[in-house]
Parts: sequence; C-alpha cells; structure tokens
Amino acid sequence: MIKRILLAFAIGLLATGLLIGLSFAADSFGFPLLGSALFWQNTLLQGFAPLGNVGTAAHPVYEGSSLNFLAFLASIPFGVVIYSLLAYVVLAWARQRA
Repeated sequence: MIKRILLAFAIGLLATGLLIGLSFAADSFGFPLLGSALFWQNTLLQGFAPLGNVGTAAHPVYEGSSLNFLAFLASIPFGVVIYSLLAYVVLAWARQRA
C-alpha cells in the first residue's frame, strides 16, 4: 500500500511538471488556448483572483496582483494532489483486476 501511494505521488509530480512544461512551450509557440488547457489548474485558480483595471472604463487594461502569483503557486501542489489521486485510483483498479 505504501509503495502504491509513493508511486502515485511520483506519477502526480511527473505529470504536473510535464504538463506545466508543455503548457509553457505551447504558449510560447503561439497556442495560448492549448497552454491554458494543459495547465488547467492554474486557469481555474486564476479565475478566483481579482484583476485591477489600471486603464479607463472605455479602454480597460487589467493588471494582475500578488494574488495572481499566489494562485499560480497554489496551482502546482493542487495539480500534484489531483494527478496523484487519479494515479492512485488507476493503480488500485489495476491491482484489483490483476
């Protein structure tokens, strides 16, 4: 059981790191929608952080705050937890079938 938990955690770390890297690569190659989809947990958490309008009402310019940076930092362990749980469920299901 401990082995399965550690393996699931390693898979969660690897999946999160790989998808973050692919997300930044997709964004730098001009595919921002794909980048947002690959790093979905950041996109989700960024929606909760308010943006400040530094422009006018007619021409709004939105600027992020330190809450956006904290949302980015929180999205990494959030992804690790989600992918680790998914990996654990798949590993438990595969062991049950074997």
